[in-house]
Amino acid sequence: MLKITLLFFLLTASVVHAKDKPWESYAKLPMVEQPQISPNGEMIATLYNTAEGPTISLAKFPSIEFNILASLKKDKDRVDFIRWSGNKYIIVSASYPEYVNGQYMRVSRLYSINVETNESKMLTTRRFSEYRWYRYQSFRLVSSLKNEPDFALVSTFDEKDKAYSVFKVELGDSSFDKIQRNKENIGSWYADPKGVLRLGIAIDKKDDKFIASIWYRAKKDEALKMIHTHILGEDSTFSIQGLNEDGTKAYVLSDRVLHRQALWSYDIESGEFEELVYSNDKYDINNAIVNSEGDFIGVGYYDDFYKSHYFSEVDGKQELMVTNLFGDKQASIVSRSKDRTRILVNVISDSVSPTYYYFDLNTKKGGAWLSKFPYLARNKFVPVQNYSFKASDGAEISGYFTKPEGVKTPPLIVMPHGGPHSRDYKYFNRELQYLVSLGYAVLQVNFRGSEGFGSAFETDGYYQWGKRMQQDVYDAMDWATRTGLTSKNNACIYGASYGGYVALTAAWQEPDRFKCIISISGISDLKGLVEDEERQDAYLGNIVDMTDSKAVDALSEVSAINMINRIKAPLLLIHGTKDTRVDYRQSKYFYDKAKRNLDIKYVEIDDGTHFFDDPESLKVQYKEVTEFLKKHL
Repeated sequence: MLKITLLFFLLTASVVHAKDKPWESYAKLPMVEQPQISPNGEMIATLYNTAEGPTISLAKFPSIEFNILASLKKDKDRVDFIRWSGNKYIIVSASYPEYVNGQYMRVSRLYSINVETNESKMLTTRRFSEYRWYRYQSFRLVSSLKNEPDFALVSTFDEKDKAYSVFKVELGDSSFDKIQRNKENIGSWYADPKGVLRLGIAIDKKDDKFIASIWYRAKKDEALKMIHTHILGEDSTFSIQGLNEDGTKAYVLSDRVLHRQALWSYDIESGEFEELVYSNDKYDINNAIVNSEGDFIGVGYYDDFYKSHYFSEVDGKQELMVTNLFGDKQASIVSRSKDRTRILVNVISDSVSPTYYYFDLNTKKGGAWLSKFPYLARNKFVPVQNYSFKASDGAEISGYFTKPEGVKTPPLIVMPHGGPHSRDYKYFNRELQYLVSLGYAVLQVNFRGSEGFGSAFETDGYYQWGKRMQQDVYDAMDWATRTGLTSKNNACIYGASYGGYVALTAAWQEPDRFKCIISISGISDLKGLVEDEERQDAYLGNIVDMTDSKAVDALSEVSAINMINRIKAPLLLIHGTKDTRVDYRQSKYFYDKAKRNLDIKYVEIDDGTHFFDDPESLKVQYKEVTEFLKKHL
């Protein structure tokens, strides 16, 4: 078993940075991610990224001397999460891109690691591996079992059922015992805190609409029955976050009544909402908070930063203690032992890169544990400014503006976020801080369609690709110019994923506004995207009414691939060939069509994913963007 001590690396990281090219220290994965304290508080498991690829590593609390338990394939695997099952096993979910029917999709696999023997095992069987479609078969964790920590509930495709059934899996020998057939085409399963399978959600397409059906059983051996249906994107939202102890009530995030995502209790047997559990006056509730044993203990939401609300007084006081300890920085508990005496805290701000701290309440000791980005230790970062303004139609739009210190009107980079139903936050953003370090100001916009600001604000972005969502970005840029934060006609636009679509659309809608255009993993052919039968998904209904053929055809009018003759500014396109969100041919075909008449560069990254979650892809991105901006802005 390989042992590594991070002290030498931590001491030398900033020295190495001095010799690197400007992007080198930024274009790296976080050194540590997802640290998890074992239930007994004795160990910390974490994802530790090495030059050879991601590893699952283990240290005694609060040491930084790690034992590497397992290494994943450098060019393929991404760790989606790690989770303790008791004090003996760590469950790891990892995924990789697999080529299916002419394009890539992500396939997830589960692994168990015995921390006593250091043995790791893929959770599968010979029977599954003999399926002809095994390469494309995902294995999903339904529930770890706090009363039986040597077992877990796993969902995977079963040839007999022709659907994803549920198995009770022994983590030591990977034996599978089917406990639930799937005759209802259920895609997501839920167990109560005792590990009893109670609930399933099936999503079916009918008349170009996606309908979610909720299936439930009151007792372990009963048949499932349908208790609720709703049309995705039309009816009130209905997202189950967890079940109570006996599985009779569900905790549901819904925008009913308040028109914001709030947490409600839902009586499963009657199919009725009972009471409001928690809401915020301005922001959507984002997620449930679950402890190391799978218990539902609170909720989280975002204003500029992530905020937690715990249901127990003990957890709430502990969070308040941590928050007060770090003053104006943002501190949140990321993991704790079962008895709550050993804690890991993430501390961050807009201008401070994230660092993990440990606390032992029994010994009353604590301190810095590890930085996520130790190679940025010597860099100075600038604060991020909030702004809000009235858009051209009177709606209030907010976002963030960041500029180099001591520069009155620096050149501007407009950076629309991806999604589009996500949002920008005020958290430390190393890509943003890197651009500012080069002398650019950065404008981020939470345009219509962004999540977190209530249902109306998000749904106002439906059917508005290239329209109202796009105009909000232009309005924000006009506001920045009017207020003197930046000068006119001295800007580039730079976006990834949906942000790449915004950048390419701006290139032809506003050809004289931007000096250059950068699209990372972007979309050039919107009609082609929604007509791709292999990528049919519920979110497409937010782009266009799929039942309206004229509306689908009209997407050609807001697709850059059909507007190349209107584009003037130079373009940079970067795309990975193993992108499972946006097919790389969205960029390649645009380049092939535009290269004769435009100043355009296309960089294709072999094996690159949608998020460039490997060091080699990040280096290519940072290098190409740096050189392109230096030339054109």
